Amino acid sequence: MRIKYIITLLLMLTGLVIQAQKLEMQSDGIMRLSKIEVYPEYLDEYLQYALEVGEVSLQTEPGVLTMYPVADKDNPCNITILETYASEEAYKDHIASPHFRKYKQGTLHMVKTLILTDVTPLNPNNQLLNIIKTKE
Repeated sequence: MRIKYIITLLLMLTGLVIQAQKLEMQSDGIMRLSKIEVYPEYLDEYLQYALEVGEVSLQTEPGVLTMYPVADKDNPCNITILETYASEEAYKDHIASPHFRKYKQGTLHMVKTLILTDVTPLNPNNQLLNIIKTKE
């Protein structure tokens, strides 16, 4: 798993990343809103960690279907991430990955609050497609 992570990072730096083939959402799939409040003095550093883990996860993990972060316009320290995982197993694989562990350990002191809320889509026919555009 670590070699795959290193290769992906190298490909990202050269702009040659190929998106991982995505799995289908399973009956035990997870859709979650992660609401994070970051201490203002750490915001820029936190965003670097968050953007890296999101891109690497989408590009290398077939079970990570969506990783869409947004910041509150009036208070950019309030961040919400829409995350979807194809299955419970995909979520467990994600939180065990080297890139997630790097993010989690590196940002522990930066996060004031974290609220994880599992949600249900109101229109299950509305499918999300979340990709990272490659550099050209």
